[in-house]
Amino acid sequence: MSRTSNGKKKYEGRMRKLEQAEKKKQEELRKLEEMENESWKIGAKDNSREIELQNKIKEKEEKKKERQKAYEEEFMKSK
Repeated sequence: MSRTSNGKKKYEGRMRKLEQAEKKKQEELRKLEEMENESWKIGAKDNSREIELQNKIKEKEEKKKERQKAYEEEFMKSK
């Protein structure tokens, strides 16, 4: 007689084992993709800093326009 005579427990054990194998396979694929992405980044130009600067400039211009608009509204109210 086997250790587990209950068929349900055997089935659950097999399913757990299959899930673990699938997780391991997914992890290996993820690592391979990461390595491939890193190899692509080696020669790539990083322009994130330039994009940040452009975004900051846009934000400053928007704030300036808002201040100008608020000033004009205040000026028109005082007349």
